[in-house]
Amino acid sequence: MSWILRALRRGVLTTRYPNGPAQMPDGWRGVARALPGRPAASYERGAAACLSHAIEPRGAGAVVFADRCFQCGQCAIVAPDAFVMSNEYELAHAADPTFTREHLARRAAAFGRSVFVRHVDAGSDYACDQEVQALFNPFYDLNRLGIFLTASPRHADILLVTGAVTRAMEEPLQRTYAAMPAPKLVVAVGSAASSGSIYASDAIVGPVDRIMPVDVKVPGAPPPPLSILHGIWVALGRVAAVRAEPSA
Repeated sequence: MSWILRALRRGVLTTRYPNGPAQMPDGWRGVARALPGRPAASYERGAAACLSHAIEPRGAGAVVFADRCFQCGQCAIVAPDAFVMSNEYELAHAADPTFTREHLARRAAAFGRSVFVRHVDAGSDYACDQEVQALFNPFYDLNRLGIFLTASPRHADILLVTGAVTRAMEEPLQRTYAAMPAPKLVVAVGSAASSGSIYASDAIVGPVDRIMPVDVKVPGAPPPPLSILHGIWVALGRVAAVRAEPSA
């Protein structure tokens, strides 16, 4: 009975996002941003400290490749005058730069109110997978939006892929994609799935778009549940895609 009374006192705690605003906690590192008009030496220090080579000094500024950034914050530590870690979470972007509002409208019309997701770990360290799982807890409750997990690719509308693709998972991932009915969407979750990030060896193929078309990329290492939800919403055509950073 005490649990029931406590629940009644606290009320509904499920986030209203994406139907309402949400805010990440203070101190959460979203993605690195380069500040304009800073000394060239500061941009170079930040780039040298970046383990994933996500920063490229250019002229009087620097470009941060969000898909490669894994949010370590080293650039902002060694060059705080030139780099900051943003508190953003709506970082998902369409992989195709020609993604237009007309394309968005057609995609939104192609899917009904119920959408089924197949999640495949193609070689992650399980961090991104935990964030995907959190989407279905009572706080995020993805089911309230008509989005459900499915064990069968034959029932799936969206393929969520985490991790840089390993050689061992290349064929299973391709077979999963081939088994999905059209129309189908692919969302690369995390910097490793989006760009390969710091991972490179003979055992790794690379990012997901090396072996199949990707509709939306969600930067982060790992991206929080809100970022993944934003990526799904972009893929479904229910919100406009944010501008993608130049590809590395």
